[in-house]
This record gives sequence, C-alpha cells and structure tokens, in this order.
Amino acid sequence: MLLVREQSLIEVLCPAKLNLYLEVKGKRPDGYHELETIMQTISLYDRLLIQPSGSEGEIRVECDDASIPCDERNTVWRAATEVRRETGSKEGLLIRIQKRIPAGAGLAGGSSDAAGTMAALNLLWEAGLPRERLAEIGARVGSDVPFFFTAGTALCRGRGELVTPLERPGAMHFVVAWPGFEISTREIFGRLGIDLTGPRGDDSISALTGHLARGEPASAGSRFFNRLQETAEAAYGGLAATRLALARTGLLGVTMTGSGSAFFGLCDRKEVAQEARRQLMDSGLAYVFACEATRN
Repeated sequence: MLLVREQSLIEVLCPAKLNLYLEVKGKRPDGYHELETIMQTISLYDRLLIQPSGSEGEIRVECDDASIPCDERNTVWRAATEVRRETGSKEGLLIRIQKRIPAGAGLAGGSSDAAGTMAALNLLWEAGLPRERLAEIGARVGSDVPFFFTAGTALCRGRGELVTPLERPGAMHFVVAWPGFEISTREIFGRLGIDLTGPRGDDSISALTGHLARGEPASAGSRFFNRLQETAEAAYGGLAATRLALARTGLLGVTMTGSGSAFFGLCDRKEVAQEARRQLMDSGLAYVFACEATRN
C-alpha cells in the first residue's frame, strides 16, 4: 500500500492481489479451510481518504460504489473499530472509499482497504503499532488482511494469515478480467469436494516458488494453479467463457484468482498486456485491467 499524509488527511492506495497458486489442504477444526497460496499484489488500486471528523466516537464510511455497504458490514469500518479498540482513541473519523477493484472478484479489495485503513490510523493517531501487531489485529477482520502488511510476493498458509515474503526479481505483467458478477467465497468452499484436495504432483508450489525466485516469469506462468477454479466454473457458467477469452489472446498461465470471479493471465511485456486488454475489450469484456506486479 502507498500512504501520503497532508496534515490531518491521509490518502492510501490499496492494491489488489492475485493468487498465483492456491491449494486447499483440508478442513480445519475451527471450520475454516487450511490453505497454501502464493499471493501477489498488483497495480490495481482502491483509494482511501481518511481524516478526523467532528463527531467524537463516530466512524463514518462513504463509498462511490452504491453496492458497497458503509456500515459495520464494511471491512474498513471493522478495521477502524479494531484499531480504535487497540489504541483507545475516541476521535471521530470520515473514511471515503473510491473503488476501482471489483468486489466479489477474488481480488481482495475489501481486505486491502482494511489493511490500508489500519496503517493510516496507526499513522494518524501516532500509535506506533509494529507491522506484526497490525497483521495480528487485521486477522480478526479477514483472512487476507495480514498479507497486505507484507505485500509484494508472499507464501501464505493457515487461513491465509501466516505470511512469508518471497523473492521475485524482475517485472511481471498481468491482464485481469472480471466477468461483471460477484461470487460468494462461502458458497465455493461449501461446494468444494474433499476428493479434490489431493496432491498436485509436478504442479507443486515449490516449483513455482523456484521460478519466481530465479526471475523466470514464463516458466512461473505454467505453474499457476487454483484448486477452487473447477468448482467455481461448475457453479457459474460465465466463468469458463472469461477464461477462454484470456487464453485466446495468448496470455500465459490463465487462472482464476481466489474464489473468483476474476481471471488473470501473464505476459512478458507491458505493451503485450495493453494489447491483450484492447483485444478483450473489443471482444465484449467490459472490465479488463492491464497491471504489473508490485512490491508494496
């Protein structure tokens, strides 16, 4: 995330993420699923504007997307509440969200916005909370939130909250396509059959990690994998069409991110990504983004 402070106003750019690899290891006693995933932040951002308000104790959230709830259902509201509980601050807040990351797409916009809110309030209230503590608090808001305090490329385990940074030299360019509808994460995990969680053989996470560390994007793309993709495509008929549209442009490693509904593909240069985006939009896909991997 990127933070800029101008007196009492803090602007935060909150990046989307892609799951370059996502394996489901099984069901946990707490009801969650045990995951092993490689996440990557990309240059697709929501923008937050955070400032004190005159009403003591009030947290007011506004969003330019009318479909996003602005009450306690919003991850930004919950994140601000958790930081307030941690710090004891009673200062009122106005948080404005400018959405660009599609909701319900597997891009973790809500989780990224939550992490951005926490980092901004840590700065605004001069709380001095270390990144590790912010990540612990963030895990109470959502499983993906801790990742955004590391960002870049990372191996995530557990519910996603156990984060290990990974080396990734060189550039990586992506095209991301959203089919225009949301998917329920709870529904996809509920439909996932236990028999689908067997070993992946050659498509191992260690092989992908090695390609990333050596700066071999084309080889890395051949190792992209998402255990949830087959289940999601079976449940939502429009997903396969999005995947095939990306594949027809020649993108590498076309894969779904998270529990869907967005898909992404890898290309070797920025110009190739921009051309693929143009082709996909000309073919009728309305929500297509040319992005690059980021380190924060």
